[in-house]
Amino acid sequence: MNVKVFWGLVPVIGLCALMIEGASAGERTHPQFDRYVSPAYPSGLRGGKSFSSVRVNYDIHHDGSVRNVMLVEQTDQQSANATLSAVKRWRFKPWEVSADMPAEIGESVHVIFDEEPRERRLRMRFSWERREI
Repeated sequence: MNVKVFWGLVPVIGLCALMIEGASAGERTHPQFDRYVSPAYPSGLRGGKSFSSVRVNYDIHHDGSVRNVMLVEQTDQQSANATLSAVKRWRFKPWEVSADMPAEIGESVHVIFDEEPRERRLRMRFSWERREI
């Protein structure tokens, strides 16, 4: 199975930008966000525990809706709740169904909450994988 991984980094302080790796000709493309909601940074990680990880599976339909949001793994409940709440509010731009963009796309997002030690700021790191549904 050929899996395409997308990485992004969202700083918690300042302007947020979500970077998604582009695909070249002949590769599958990623649906574009119409509405992106960033998970709230868990207050329990501030000044104490400095790392948390959450993985969520979800399906994107060609109308842009997100369905079947399911928690796959977590290190703590507060981070899991923040991530689930955000993913359930995501919306993507609708697309025409094709070989590269089927009517339903299964994805998994891995969100890591941690601190940037050099800059002493909080950050979230994202990675995406397309999965078979």
